[in-house]
Amino acid sequence: MNRTAWEEASLRLLDDVYAFAATGPRAHSDWRDDVLAVMNHEVDDPRGWKVLDWQTDKEERVTAGPSFPFRPLSREHLEERLFPVTPATAERLLVTMTYDWGPVPQDEDAAADAYADARTLLSRYGEQISCYSNITRARATPSPDLTGGVDGWVSLTQYDGDFGFVVVSPEEVGVFWSFNPI
Repeated sequence: MNRTAWEEASLRLLDDVYAFAATGPRAHSDWRDDVLAVMNHEVDDPRGWKVLDWQTDKEERVTAGPSFPFRPLSREHLEERLFPVTPATAERLLVTMTYDWGPVPQDEDAAADAYADARTLLSRYGEQISCYSNITRARATPSPDLTGGVDGWVSLTQYDGDFGFVVVSPEEVGVFWSFNPI
């Protein structure tokens, strides 16, 4: 894994969608504190790699607070609203973000390329990862059926629609989020 491969994959997947993708260091015993630091824009990428943040330098960040577009959240909020998902589900969620939250074509070359890019992004975090998402189907199983896309979520942002996931490794946390400001 290198910076160029990771950044190119992140841009191919998420540059044309309203998304947030950022990584922060693991600095706390509870990973939720590290995720909150990323959401609150309190930390920089520990490797200095690209961050996708469409809200950078937006007026809303000044008026709504440093966490915008995320709501001001606590560790308890994350515990209530994030559900465990498998790494394969996290991969699928990344690809679903590029397809406007809808079904991912099964036989299309572009979908195969998107899955390869999603694997590249997740490989940064290594083999020992845990993933958590706010999609409602993850309440029942860590491997929900996403064949029809994402159709339910527990909101973590100021918008009517948002879904995403966090990935937790021993060294870093990644936050990948997609927004639909209806």
